[in-house]
Amino acid sequence: MSRRRTKGAAVVAALGAGLALAGCGTPSAAQTGVVNVVAGENFWGDIVSQIGGDHVNVTSIIDDPNTDPHEYESDNKDAIAIATSQLVVVNGLGYDDFVSKLVDASPSDDRATLTVADVLGVDGDDANPHLWYDTAQLPKVAAAIADALAKADPDDAATFTANAQTFDDSLQPILDVIDQIKAKYAGTEIAYTERVPGYLVEAAGLQLGIPASFTQAVEDDEDPSPKDTAAFDDAIESRTVKVLLYNAQVTDQQTTEIKQLAASSGVPVVGVTETMPPDAHDFQSWQLGQAQQLLTALGG
Repeated sequence: MSRRRTKGAAVVAALGAGLALAGCGTPSAAQTGVVNVVAGENFWGDIVSQIGGDHVNVTSIIDDPNTDPHEYESDNKDAIAIATSQLVVVNGLGYDDFVSKLVDASPSDDRATLTVADVLGVDGDDANPHLWYDTAQLPKVAAAIADALAKADPDDAATFTANAQTFDDSLQPILDVIDQIKAKYAGTEIAYTERVPGYLVEAAGLQLGIPASFTQAVEDDEDPSPKDTAAFDDAIESRTVKVLLYNAQVTDQQTTEIKQLAASSGVPVVGVTETMPPDAHDFQSWQLGQAQQLLTALGG
């Protein structure tokens, strides 16, 4: 469950080879009729695709659910994609710094960078970076994406605005499930191994029934303290927490043992992922499915 690592050498190597292959010119949206967009992760890439439609060509760097975004190392393909893009969408909050380094090393007057954390005004060293789980705030991101695309391709601005509204409307089923959870289970204590679903949990009115310092230690690539581990185990064994959510994308021996303890204690287990899985039709169906699983685990 290793989290933050330095990737400077890999980034420089990727850029050196990538930029040599890409050449000096970057085609504009006006020249191609399509805006080239690079998204750090496939969930932001999917949202860009929905808003941009036929007027965007989106490359998502992290698109494999078996890849830990915190440990991803850039390659030549990523460098070329950045060098030939007009818009880059990054999560921010240190989640995808490798993209920002590629952007900084390949400056272009024809490229804009949209950082989701900045759009939402989220900052701080300990801020939860899993912003795509904050469904109610996503219309702000959609509007920012539509605006950025319109600046690159003014002729299609109305289309981007209309598509952003369609995206906003499509979030309602997710919000409805979150409201159902809040109406029936507000105040219920749950556990999670990492803060991946943190915004979802908060929006649903659920409470964290294990030490927050446990999950923070995991995200900081540190071993949770024996005291926090004991408290986590006790919350599971005593069933004071009603559901265990775990990061299905990043597991280790400790996570496996916690899942086994939950199973033997009769605590329902729900897996969530950081990256949109390949069998998901789109961002909305992915998030709706996970919210519905949480509702079912709580008792429906």
